[in-house]
Amino acid sequence: MRWLMGFFLFLGLALIGGYIFAKGYPYKLYSNWIEGKNWNRYYALEGHSQIFLNPVAIEEIPPYKEDYVQLWKVFPLLNAKIPLPVRHPLFQTIPIIETTSKKTSPQLGVIILAPNHRELSRLYTLPTRLNPDYSQGQELFKLPFVRNRILKLPLDKLWKDIFQYKIEVKSKSMDEMIYDLYILHLRSKILPAGTVRYGLLQEDKAIIEIASNDLDYIVEIIMNYDRGNIYSYVLKTEKNKDESRKLRSKFLESITFTPSDPAMGKFLYTEFKQLNFARQVDQEGMLFLFSAWSQEMEKVDILKEMIFFLERGRNNQAQLRPLYKFALNYYGKTFTTKNLLNEHNDPNLELQRKIEIENIEKARDAAREKARPVAAPELTPDEKMNLYLKKAKESGESEKSDMTIH
Repeated sequence: MRWLMGFFLFLGLALIGGYIFAKGYPYKLYSNWIEGKNWNRYYALEGHSQIFLNPVAIEEIPPYKEDYVQLWKVFPLLNAKIPLPVRHPLFQTIPIIETTSKKTSPQLGVIILAPNHRELSRLYTLPTRLNPDYSQGQELFKLPFVRNRILKLPLDKLWKDIFQYKIEVKSKSMDEMIYDLYILHLRSKILPAGTVRYGLLQEDKAIIEIASNDLDYIVEIIMNYDRGNIYSYVLKTEKNKDESRKLRSKFLESITFTPSDPAMGKFLYTEFKQLNFARQVDQEGMLFLFSAWSQEMEKVDILKEMIFFLERGRNNQAQLRPLYKFALNYYGKTFTTKNLLNEHNDPNLELQRKIEIENIEKARDAAREKARPVAAPELTPDEKMNLYLKKAKESGESEKSDMTIH
């Protein structure tokens, strides 16, 4: 009897121990994975960082008041609508064109310079992308019990919680542990290497600050979420310059997004044609053409026209340099049409420009030569004598026919 009671007692303790183990083991796995320990084939993250656990609060954007509204105009640049200075005495605008190969579309942007040519702000757009599906990213998420819960999560809630939800290791339900692990996984995919802080600025707008090589500047990626699409741009701001911080506020408040539209490009080109010549050869004209070209980047004629008019303006070397560089890398020529004294600090660029100018001058000389009347062939002395006799004879006959007999 005692033996039987001992057996049941042992069995009961084993069942209780097994239950406690079965209930506690998932939590042990969860807590280790959250802290970046004991990865296995079911769950593992590359570049795990403690910053993935808790967003760092983003300070409010200081209000921005524009004193000279007429000196700004909103230009579409690829998928972004950006306010840019037009004939503004305090700012100079430089185009950015970055490309890795001819197979990929260039990234476009602008640099805003102060009158002393110091960079105040740099902004360039990133391609629009759909909100990625990361639900297959871990073997854990493929288990039916887990996957069914992940697929039920609202996308809008996930978007917000990526940038504001705090992950705390404490006693939680199975569903809460799965949610934490999924948010952690999403952050590892969305936050770039070198992320310093991140947070939600508005319900549809998030900011990610990444480490900057230049300690005088902060670099931020701004993401806007709109019905499953993510629109992004990179913004570089000088920390200790009031004017630079004001530009940051202006951009964060004002930039909106819309798909590229060739019809808008045609409209902007028409507006450019209506400017007087002085404005066409200034940075204002460049912005109209740069914006129009961004809507139909296969239209190389707009790029050529942008270079043509900038070369006929004054002090546009800084604007021309990135256009020359892109054209040379992408098309094999700079499309230069005027011999300018420029300092581009790029021997290959200057050599190519000299070659193109020489080719233009040779073509002009050939055209002039072709337009000249053909010179009469040189006559021999006998041919000259015969010509003179013929002319004298024709002259005499003409005088006889003109005589009047009374």
